[in-house]
Amino acid sequence: MSKATLSFSAHDLGKRHGRAWIWRGMSCSVDAGGTLALLGANGSGKSSLLRILCGFDGASEGELSWSMGDEGLSRELLPGHISYCAPDQSLIHDFTVEEHLAFHRTCRLPSEDLTLQDMVSIAMLEGNEHRRVGQLSSGMRQRLALTLAFATPSAALFLDEPTSHLDAKGRDWYRGLITNHRNERTLVVASNHDAEEVPSGAKSVVLGLNA
Repeated sequence: MSKATLSFSAHDLGKRHGRAWIWRGMSCSVDAGGTLALLGANGSGKSSLLRILCGFDGASEGELSWSMGDEGLSRELLPGHISYCAPDQSLIHDFTVEEHLAFHRTCRLPSEDLTLQDMVSIAMLEGNEHRRVGQLSSGMRQRLALTLAFATPSAALFLDEPTSHLDAKGRDWYRGLITNHRNERTLVVASNHDAEEVPSGAKSVVLGLNA
């Protein structure tokens, strides 16, 4: 895991598609190791804000800066220091579970504490190691995607509606994942006002339609 955790500060961000503004005047921040919840209904732009905060997309206006420890971090370097998970993200459906986990470990620095079999166990996919990802249920794929995010050494976790496709047992599993594998990292969660997705005590930003 990264030796330092991520902090960021955003001031008067705005995002538009074409001539239409999704939202404007958005300001938020999170300290290293803190938790921020982005709350809003479908279409409110919370996923867009999440992708901007983790550096994947650019804002249309405003200022955003990231730091690790006492050092500033550029947007270009940010993806190598974070973990990200979103519903129906691009898992490779032709890979088996075992192949996908092994491939991921070659793309990102592997955790020093977790073996490939440990990751299978965390995802509750024992006995499914040789099944193709495309043959898994949506809930199993979501557990795999979340496990990849949490098992990757990183300075922060960015999660978009993480309990999507998870049943009651899966939601309990997700809460245990945060308890056991967050490792004091900064956590940013975009949620459709689902209290189960966000740890208690989190700072929050609420986005509204036509904001």
